[in-house]
Amino acid sequence: MIPKVIKFAVWGVAIVVATFLILLIALFVDWGRSSAHRDQDYVVKQKTSPDGRVIAEIRRATTGMWAGPDTVYVAMRTATRVGSDRIYSKTYECDDFSGFGLEWNSPNQLTVTYGECHESKFNGPTEFAQENKVSKSDSAWNDIAIRYVDSHHVASR
Repeated sequence: MIPKVIKFAVWGVAIVVATFLILLIALFVDWGRSSAHRDQDYVVKQKTSPDGRVIAEIRRATTGMWAGPDTVYVAMRTATRVGSDRIYSKTYECDDFSGFGLEWNSPNQLTVTYGECHESKFNGPTEFAQENKVSKSDSAWNDIAIRYVDSHHVASR
């Protein structure tokens, strides 16, 4: 009688392990086709200077799964150039970009409006500061003065 119980238990464990392995393989195959683990960089908003020489873009850079925080940044480039230079960059994990904006006051002055991201209502001031850490904010690019204005818009995740 005991050998039958042991045999039944061994078969049960084998079935559970086999099911787990099949599900794990399916997860890896699906993850391999997913874009969630790839870095992405795309334009959120774009504005051309009044004289048409310069293009300012608000862009979002998302990192692959657990690879680090997402960032929002402002890039500047001449209208004839493909590559751009980052003039402003901050950690930003929210999907709401309504607090961000670009306004050309003249061909030589750009105003960048920025917002904040509050990932969790349970985070305190220290976590809030880390969620919105500014890593770059240049005051000029080539002959263009750059001004930053807080929109006071706080997005939530």
